[in-house]
Amino acid sequence: MFKRIAVHLDDDAACTRRVRAAAQVARDHQAALVGIYTSYLPPQYAYDEGIVPDDVYAVLQRRLTDNRKAAHGLLLQAAREVDVPVQWRAPEGSPAEALARHARTCDLLVLGQSGEDDPESVVTPYFTESIIMTLGRPVLIIPTGGDLPPLGRNVMFCWDQGREAARTLADSDPVLRRAAEVLVLSVTSRPVTPANRDDLHDYFAAHGYPAPQRVLRDGHQNEVGRIILECADERGSDLLIMGAYGHHRLREWVMGGACSAVLRATTVPVLLSH
Repeated sequence: MFKRIAVHLDDDAACTRRVRAAAQVARDHQAALVGIYTSYLPPQYAYDEGIVPDDVYAVLQRRLTDNRKAAHGLLLQAAREVDVPVQWRAPEGSPAEALARHARTCDLLVLGQSGEDDPESVVTPYFTESIIMTLGRPVLIIPTGGDLPPLGRNVMFCWDQGREAARTLADSDPVLRRAAEVLVLSVTSRPVTPANRDDLHDYFAAHGYPAPQRVLRDGHQNEVGRIILECADERGSDLLIMGAYGHHRLREWVMGGACSAVLRATTVPVLLSH
């Protein structure tokens, strides 16, 4: 069960959308909403020399305080609108490390798509990827664009019989139990044996999930991300579920991979585990 749902609070333009989506998920699962606000204030001194003038640093401190209060108010309002318990965290330190430290005692972390192009965001290149890789908890990515209907009614689960997909299958149990329809997509250049299909069907039946609708698509490794997004659009899925970074992460980040492609271009929320 999801009983504590964390959401990343930042100063980016998509924060309101992300917090409202997290509050909706908390309501659906009767969970508490935990807001984790991360910020970064550059050091004023380095090697005993001032690198930021006092008056400029004072302005930065006031702005940080104002932004923190605004984020806190946004979180409280979103929780109040859906009547869920709410908790607030505003840790200091590296944003990625602070976020992961608090989110590890939650059942799910709600993140946005990479905000590195937003000048107000503390998100750095590969921030989202780093959190997914190091958190040890499932992560729900809320895209910056697209509709946000109630999540998890029409689910598409990406199944490649690998470790990450199996981990995600277990982590997404609370979502799959609530789903009305589950489409299971496999993209492969090799045939999937009947035994593998039967095993997955039996797993769903044993856990009381909807009977999976199997879809097989032919495609090579460099086409998987595009095929996933195309299939989700064709089927009207409101949530994608997939394993994250099944290949070496450096190879994925540099050369690209299915997870990286989906994170860049999705307009549908994505639930990931590594």
